[in-house]
Amino acid sequence: MDRVLRKLKRDLKEKGFVHIPGHQFYVLLLQCGAQQEDLQKIEEGRIHKLVEQDREDTMSFRQIAFHRVLMTQTEAQEVETREELDNPIGLPIEFCDDSLLRSSINLSSHTLVSIVETDSVGEEEEEKKSDEDASVGGRSVVSVAGCESVTCLSNTEICSDVGAKVYFERSGPRRWNMPPFEYANSSVPEAIAYILDYLQPEKHDDQDGTMNTGSNITINDQLLIRVNKTVDDQGASEPTPEGIHQDGTEISSVTLIGRNNVARYRGSESRIWKLDQSAGNYDSHEFGRLDNNSDLPALERFSWDNCLFNEALGSPWETIIFNDRKVKHEVRGFYPKDESKPSYRDVIVNFLRKPLSNGMDKHMVNGRIESIV
Repeated sequence: MDRVLRKLKRDLKEKGFVHIPGHQFYVLLLQCGAQQEDLQKIEEGRIHKLVEQDREDTMSFRQIAFHRVLMTQTEAQEVETREELDNPIGLPIEFCDDSLLRSSINLSSHTLVSIVETDSVGEEEEEKKSDEDASVGGRSVVSVAGCESVTCLSNTEICSDVGAKVYFERSGPRRWNMPPFEYANSSVPEAIAYILDYLQPEKHDDQDGTMNTGSNITINDQLLIRVNKTVDDQGASEPTPEGIHQDGTEISSVTLIGRNNVARYRGSESRIWKLDQSAGNYDSHEFGRLDNNSDLPALERFSWDNCLFNEALGSPWETIIFNDRKVKHEVRGFYPKDESKPSYRDVIVNFLRKPLSNGMDKHMVNGRIESIV
């Protein structure tokens, strides 16, 4: 498994993003300790159904909750043995019986071996790369913050009014709903944190001094999001009505959990853009062509050539992981297949960053809420 994570980390550094098929990410989660019954409960939508409605009235079509996980590195951090690194649940991935996996996600008998042996040609050359490129790093101590999450986004990285289809103040401080107990108490959050811990860089960007890059704690906010689509919303109920933006993180990811009554081959594309692309929204029903009747102001520096990735996530657990300091992103609106029935899209989004320098990030310590430093 370390070889898989090493390749993901290298690709993330070189390209700014990686796209992982759903069955492969599912296997990674299992290998990192997630239990199949917990994954199944999430995939069936039973967890997202419990998520509270967004606190912002204009975003009431969205259910959203943050589960805050902390990754703490200590100077005396012990590095696991190779057996523990290859498989935290006790079996070498090459010899793991995949019959249980195939029963639920129809994996071929070669799937586990294939993801481990990805890019085996030229492997010796890869191993000769610098330690910074090839290293996976030691696993941090993972804990739960135990209190609500906050964000503090820059108004230069995300739109709140001009360029957004739904207004609310997205920049500045904001507090978020706590997650359902069924998610927080499952095996999935730690498995996700395990993967992201390996992918985080040795040094984080201080984002103009707003991040405490010297902290030995990295924050992993895990967002459970359900976007409910209504027919008469005039395009408002979309996954990212703010348009092209950044998250104010070091690494972000989007994992599709499921789609209910969503039209295929129409909308819901995840798009990764170069930093040159302006933040904001634009009207387009076809990639490569802007709508002529749009009421939105034209974006400066807009070019379709700036798009690095354009694909709708369609399979459960299909994932995009990207470096938020190197690229911008968005998700296009989706459409109901049957307008008489409920339509929604469930995802798990991850934010990975260092603590805010202003001390707004909190965690519970011995029954008391304290700033994360």
